[in-house]
Amino acid sequence: MFPLRSIISEPHVDQPLKERLPANVPWGVAARARRDFRFGSKAETLLALAPTLHRARILDLRHFTVQRWQAERELVVREVQAAFPRQRLVVRSSAIGEDGDAASMAGAYRSCLGVESANRVVLATAIDAVVQSYGGDPRDQVLVQPMLDDIALSGVAMTRNLDDGAPYYVINYDDESGKTDTITGGTGVNKTVLVHRRSRPDHIESPRIAQIVEGLREIERVVGTLPLDVEFGLDRSGLLHVFQVRPIAARTRWRPETAAEIDGQLAAAERFIAERSAPRDGLLGRRTVLGIMPDWNPAEMIGTTPRPLAASLYRRLITARVWAEARESMGYRGVPGEELMVMIGGRPYIDVRCSFNSLLPAALAPETGARLVDAWVDRLAAHPEFHDKVEFEVAQTCLDFGFSGTFEARYAGLLGAAERDSFVEALGCLTERALEPGAGGSLARAENAVATLHAAQHRRGPLPTGNAGSHATIAAIVRLIAEAREFGTRPFAVLARHGFIAESLLRSAVAREALTPARLNLFKAGIRTVGGALASDLAEVLNGSGARADFVERYGHLRPGTYDITSARYADRSDLFETGRVPPLAPAPEAFEPTAAEIRAIDLLLAETGVGSVDAAGLFAYARRAIVGREFGKFIFTRNLSDLLELVAAWGAAHDLDREALSHLVIDDLLELAVAPPLGELGHWLAERVAAGRRRTAEARALKLSYLIRDAHDLYVVPLHRSAPNFIGAGRVEAPVVALDAHGDGRALAGRVVCIENADPGFDWIFSRGIAGLVTKFGGPNSHMAIRCAEFGLPAAIGCGEQVVDRIVRHGLVELNCAEKLLRPLTGG
Repeated sequence: MFPLRSIISEPHVDQPLKERLPANVPWGVAARARRDFRFGSKAETLLALAPTLHRARILDLRHFTVQRWQAERELVVREVQAAFPRQRLVVRSSAIGEDGDAASMAGAYRSCLGVESANRVVLATAIDAVVQSYGGDPRDQVLVQPMLDDIALSGVAMTRNLDDGAPYYVINYDDESGKTDTITGGTGVNKTVLVHRRSRPDHIESPRIAQIVEGLREIERVVGTLPLDVEFGLDRSGLLHVFQVRPIAARTRWRPETAAEIDGQLAAAERFIAERSAPRDGLLGRRTVLGIMPDWNPAEMIGTTPRPLAASLYRRLITARVWAEARESMGYRGVPGEELMVMIGGRPYIDVRCSFNSLLPAALAPETGARLVDAWVDRLAAHPEFHDKVEFEVAQTCLDFGFSGTFEARYAGLLGAAERDSFVEALGCLTERALEPGAGGSLARAENAVATLHAAQHRRGPLPTGNAGSHATIAAIVRLIAEAREFGTRPFAVLARHGFIAESLLRSAVAREALTPARLNLFKAGIRTVGGALASDLAEVLNGSGARADFVERYGHLRPGTYDITSARYADRSDLFETGRVPPLAPAPEAFEPTAAEIRAIDLLLAETGVGSVDAAGLFAYARRAIVGREFGKFIFTRNLSDLLELVAAWGAAHDLDREALSHLVIDDLLELAVAPPLGELGHWLAERVAAGRRRTAEARALKLSYLIRDAHDLYVVPLHRSAPNFIGAGRVEAPVVALDAHGDGRALAGRVVCIENADPGFDWIFSRGIAGLVTKFGGPNSHMAIRCAEFGLPAAIGCGEQVVDRIVRHGLVELNCAEKLLRPLTGG
């Protein structure tokens, strides 16, 4: 055993090594401690490690027992002062049971920072404070070290993922506050990166993260591969300091096979990404990037680890073919045979090269298109923060009023004069075609298709309820899917593209000072969408002036997880109609009428751009139609989707499958029954598929992947999603925070900032609750909830990322200031 050195020390009896291993970790297999190293108290462990480390430093320390402190207070104070003359100290706990294997007492005891060693009274008071936080065991210890003041970065690292034992170094750090206790204390700016244990040095771009990983590996070489919890800091000279090392408390949920499963998944993913990123016939561009939020942003619509049924429905209804067919019908480049979404380890990613190909004008020469796609992919790879706003920050998909300046700022020298002119001409033709207001335009055709589906839904009436387990139910599901694609998601995809074109034109009008931001906000607030109608109709039901049955007939198909069979429909949620106080809806905004100056300015911009199909009034009318049509199109096609989910649930119930079990099937499992029923027993066939789906879901949640995968390196180094929020409007609010998921109760939301994972339209009911603001983890500047918040004039931060949202939920009180682009907790950092 390494010697424990201290001028102030007490004997310590170690447990046998095997007894100190977490009970659930296989002895001698998944985790091993070196036979010549034993963990003691916090102080004893640090003393044992200190002489063995070369890549990190442990500051000099002194420790003593409570028993000795109570017997020799003055002597202990003098010894500490002699060891650390005129220094700022940290007085820390080092209790006997603090770092046990079966349970952790992390954070249970007091620590005192910045204690002046020269002041005997202050020093003794700090030691007393630590001792008083204990439970009375005289063997407990107090640890004293110099205070490290020049902190550049501090944090906590786990050598396994705490939840499931997945093989990652999980590094949680703060590089902004300059303090050493913000992560352990739950304050400060929390950043997290996961580094796979088998990652190579060239996988890690950040020198600081690489240094921390090397320090962790050195500690493991000394103590063994027992899962560890390590507190650390980097000073401004770049030296790594270790403040604490302890075994991770026993985790009974850890599965010993997790590491092998993840290694296999990563190897397969690396091969897939290499193949997917290679040049491909029919696609322009030398490589691709994969992301969870670009374009049809699956993280927003189905989540980052969707269950198989939700992911397969999203693919069948949108990302297999509909997405590309809709764009091609508007004059964009066709990408036949290409699917937009891929699944890696059960997680959905958008193939950005496919997306960018489909956003090129069809008339553009392939050579020019290839240069643009490569430049767009390179820009996104260099600026991952643009992953949820590629249509505004990366690709130029219409000829807006700021095209020239934006293109030169981003891509100067990319195209020759002739190529640039051809790009401008192709974009101009595409934009003029999009703005066509007549019956032959793509906007009108999409509106008509949605109207056709709406009429068909009224004719269809209620869902069939008899003989739910029959072949007829499967046939009805097939018809609902086909109808939804033809008259729902395809025209909706057209309407969504028109929405982006309208937003680009309006934003560029603001940039060119034809409109002010406030006037644009007023225009958007005056647009009445189906979501606005829902909020007012629900308010009428709650105050007694509207009929619940009428509300359910119109809106009952909506659910917070649109593709999630386990998420209840409005029709099945009594909590939506129960509230102690009905908050008044915000007053209707004043009607927007463009001023004469605004009309002149926009007409000049249209003339400058060469768009002659509309004037200023026509542009506002187009934008209004696009925004309203997009929201109504989504509202209508989701009725088919909701109905088919209910039919799936009814069919499953007839075969002894509940909704949770059904969520692990893929839709093709059911559709296959319409044409190729299993020859064996159906129940056994279904049970096998449900079990396989559950395994895939569990494996997906253990595998950690980045929100943007640029190459194979990003499989091994995974920063948790931190994004630049998309602030909506100019409002400001300070309010308590409440987190809400698809199964959450809707009773106590008034006056609170509501945090949800994604911008799903099934959450529209929250706008009837008098909420103070909205924050989402995922979603872009033109997402459903962004439009809705603009309509209501509600302060919102859309697409903030996991860590930002988790941080404000943890602190409980938030300032949301859209004008200043601030979102921050008001308690504790």
